[in-house]
Amino acid sequence: MRETVLLYNIQDKKTRSAIQFIAVQMKIRVQSVAPSQYHMPLGLLAFGKEEDQKEYLTDAPAAFDDAMLVFAGLPAGRLHVFLSQMGKKKVPTIDLKASLTEHNAVWDSVTLHDELVKEHASFHNGAGDDE
Repeated sequence: MRETVLLYNIQDKKTRSAIQFIAVQMKIRVQSVAPSQYHMPLGLLAFGKEEDQKEYLTDAPAAFDDAMLVFAGLPAGRLHVFLSQMGKKKVPTIDLKASLTEHNAVWDSVTLHDELVKEHASFHNGAGDDE
């Protein structure tokens, strides 16, 4: 399995270029995910063969337009280095980030996105509620 970063809705060219530069420096594959691929299992999207992915392609409109990153096959140390480099390069914050796991590899991008949005909201709503 080759280390891969899946990019969702990274429209800003400067941001996209910075992420791609970091990935190239670290010899990590970058794959932009199109809305037509949002219903494909994440594991297949990150590591599957193109011919195996065809049955999941859809013409459905994009289910979300938030920026999101999914890190697949990166050990914790390499992930930390990647995220540190994003900070050093002043890449704007991307709130929705996840690592591919055994549990979420069967999810599609929409399911992961919805979970990350819930987690992000509960984290930020819960922070500071110590009264």
